[in-house]
Amino acid sequence: MELIETQLSEFTTRSRSLAVTHSETRLTRGLEYGERVLVRSAGEYRTALVVDIEFTSEDTHYRLVLGGPVPADIAEDRLLGEIVVTPADKAAEKTAGKVTVEDIAMLLSRSGSANRIPLQRQVARRLLDR
Repeated sequence: MELIETQLSEFTTRSRSLAVTHSETRLTRGLEYGERVLVRSAGEYRTALVVDIEFTSEDTHYRLVLGGPVPADIAEDRLLGEIVVTPADKAAEKTAGKVTVEDIAMLLSRSGSANRIPLQRQVARRLLDR
């Protein structure tokens, strides 16, 4: 997962829309449409989704839709690729390590992005209706 460090204004945070150019970032590669990234501003991590890419002769411009805040320890583990999934309670220990379609659907439906991104909303509804 890629990290974009920037300073988010109050308006940008409220509107949940961020425009950045490739040259403003420290990215070693270009981002792809639909790619999820982490945005760090003032020590806070937020999820983001690339929703538009525009190429000009000078630079590449990205439009990102900001998601919710992510705790620093989880974001840093994600950047390192070391996410550890542990059961939340004793009842979950019986199914530890097993992720079902219902688990994924519930995560999608509870995340704020499920309400903002039509494709995820449709997928979550289809999975929950099974």
